[in-house]
Amino acid sequence: KSGVAIGQNLTELETFHGRDNYKVTNNSVDVIFQNCKKLVQATFWGFIKLTHVGPGTVTTPTDLSPNNLVLLNLWGCIGLTDDCVERLSTLTNLRSLCVSECHKLTDKFVLDITQILPQLLHLQMRYLKRITDESLNAISVRLSELFSLDVSFCTKLTVVGLNELLMGCRSLSELRLYSCSQLNVEGGQVTDGGGNSRRTGGGRQLVQVLRHSSLAFLDLRRCQQHQPFSRDEQFLNTMKELGYNEAMAYLF
Repeated sequence: KSGVAIGQNLTELETFHGRDNYKVTNNSVDVIFQNCKKLVQATFWGFIKLTHVGPGTVTTPTDLSPNNLVLLNLWGCIGLTDDCVERLSTLTNLRSLCVSECHKLTDKFVLDITQILPQLLHLQMRYLKRITDESLNAISVRLSELFSLDVSFCTKLTVVGLNELLMGCRSLSELRLYSCSQLNVEGGQVTDGGGNSRRTGGGRQLVQVLRHSSLAFLDLRRCQQHQPFSRDEQFLNTMKELGYNEAMAYLF
């Protein structure tokens, strides 16, 4: 009832911030989108009953969606599925989208959202453990103006996919990969049959592409399968040569 009341009575609303309102349903959010035409920022954090968010398809000139909407935060809306993309298609001014911890979302969502909202500047997708390098490829090809990307805790991404992202998305300035341990940035020492020791790790592959990127912030914390007994000096020295100084371990 409170969500419906907001939509019906606060029609001049420009910013909405709600968090962990477990009882709010699609109906309440639909009323907010339909009536609050001046909405610029909307946060529906932890609205677990939502299965869709957005104004839907505009059918007549008077059926205005909140095209002023610039920021949409859907963190923890665990009921959302890949099909929710359709109702976001009219948000032509949207620049910042957060779908972190929307656990049902897959590569299909990313492929669709990058196609219908190519103007995005900021995209947060923490804990989307179903997405793969296919999503990174779509981002690199379609989001030509993307400034920041957060794919922390996305455990199916690879160094190969990240290289494609950095090669294609030249506008990217901030990349957060916290706790993507599968990247195994510094790796460790391995010995072959001849007794020769060499270093393995994804970091050495990553720095080759970083030479040509515009990244100003890179979070590689907890991107290790095991904490190495010694740091990979070659990796660290190359990062330093490229201007990436560690503020703390693995945070550049």
